[in-house]
Amino acid sequence: MNESVFVELEKLFLALSDQTRLRLLSLMSGGEVSVGYLADTLGESQPKISRHLAYLRGTGLVSTRRDGKWIFYGIDDSLDRDVRRVLDTTLASIRYARPPAVIEDSRVDRSSESKTMIELDDWSPAEIEVHLL
Repeated sequence: MNESVFVELEKLFLALSDQTRLRLLSLMSGGEVSVGYLADTLGESQPKISRHLAYLRGTGLVSTRRDGKWIFYGIDDSLDRDVRRVLDTTLASIRYARPPAVIEDSRVDRSSESKTMIELDDWSPAEIEVHLL
């Protein structure tokens, strides 16, 4: 198999492995936005956001457009079809994420009026299958 495929996939998944970068990509999924907007929306410093944007730009996921003093960032329109599919699936997962599930604690005596609830927001799968196309 071509080694460059693995190198490109590694770069893509490293870019997607950071929570701040995922949030940035999610905000850019609706179109171009300024660094100031991204920093304000995420409540982070502009230098931190700029570092993450530089990383995303280096991977080819994000492109820039200058308009006077302003620089706008957006998801690059010329992404490889397979990279775009992974990115779109990731962003759709973020966009349509459900709030944390809540279940009844089976240790609670059902005769009592108050029932203890357990949040499942820390749940993570033990194993994830990845299929390369």
